[in-house]
Amino acid sequence: MISVVIPTFNRPDGLKRAVTSVFHQTLVEDGFDLIIVDNTPEASASDTIAELQRSCPNTINLIALHEPAAGVANARNTAMRAVKTDLVAFLDDDQSAPKTWLAALYKAYRAFPAAVTFGPVRTTLPNGQRRHQRYFQTFFSREPGFETGYIETSYGCGNALVDFSKVPGHAPWFDITMNESGGEDDVLFARIRDTFGRFAWAAEAPVWEHPPVSRVSLGYTLKRAFSYGQAPITLARRRSDRPAFIILFWMLIGVGKTIWHGAIWLLLSLMRHPGRAFQLDQAVRGIGKLLWWVDLRFYGAAALKKKTANSVPPAAPTLSTGTEQA
Repeated sequence: MISVVIPTFNRPDGLKRAVTSVFHQTLVEDGFDLIIVDNTPEASASDTIAELQRSCPNTINLIALHEPAAGVANARNTAMRAVKTDLVAFLDDDQSAPKTWLAALYKAYRAFPAAVTFGPVRTTLPNGQRRHQRYFQTFFSREPGFETGYIETSYGCGNALVDFSKVPGHAPWFDITMNESGGEDDVLFARIRDTFGRFAWAAEAPVWEHPPVSRVSLGYTLKRAFSYGQAPITLARRRSDRPAFIILFWMLIGVGKTIWHGAIWLLLSLMRHPGRAFQLDQAVRGIGKLLWWVDLRFYGAAALKKKTANSVPPAAPTLSTGTEQA
């Protein structure tokens, strides 16, 4: 009936939390496939997956895969090669689902058949987070306030049920050129729009997002905001033979957003207003539209490089053989 896909990259605790929440779904009695893709070159999740296999309910067919080429598109494409059902629910390894999640997604799909059914994402911030709390709570959440039914907007794959029988085209489904920046599902959703496919919302199927401490900072979220601002232009450049007009259109919007939200941010900053981060976020999204060619990378090989750099011990101090200048 349904397959559940969870890609994972260096998050053993998050993986355990996400998979355990799937084990407790009310639909577990009906049985389903659960596909975990370890996306680290060294298969670092193997011990965690082995532990989870020992506690897996008998009605769940747990399939563990290894995709050594780091990148979320690579991981999801590898999972799709093992999928045997049209319906695939995606959950990230920094999320967890209440026990009614999968049943609620499926119920919404049955009532409003769509190519993709999205659900809300609610954030649990790390303990002790105080600065810009409301902004971070909003940034990592997905709460547009829709009622269950058809919608015009598409969101990310985390907490989504995709009916691949309604998706035009063929595998690979996820864009490997976006492995390091995110947005690997944008082309997939654009295919659906272009063929008048439908999106739906399942208001009763939320999941929890558990952002790590390292991501709950303006340094991280503003880089993401910059990348989100670039997204419309990035998609136009990939899909249009003559994207110049579209690029100019979005750059003009970027000018407006940068000036307007930047001015409000400056004013609120002078007042030390607690909502100033929201305006800074929007201004940075505008800058992303202006600097659409700047390449920011977060995942895949870029994440591996960052991990390697952070794990290299500092060089031993060397003795100076010359005369130091004061």
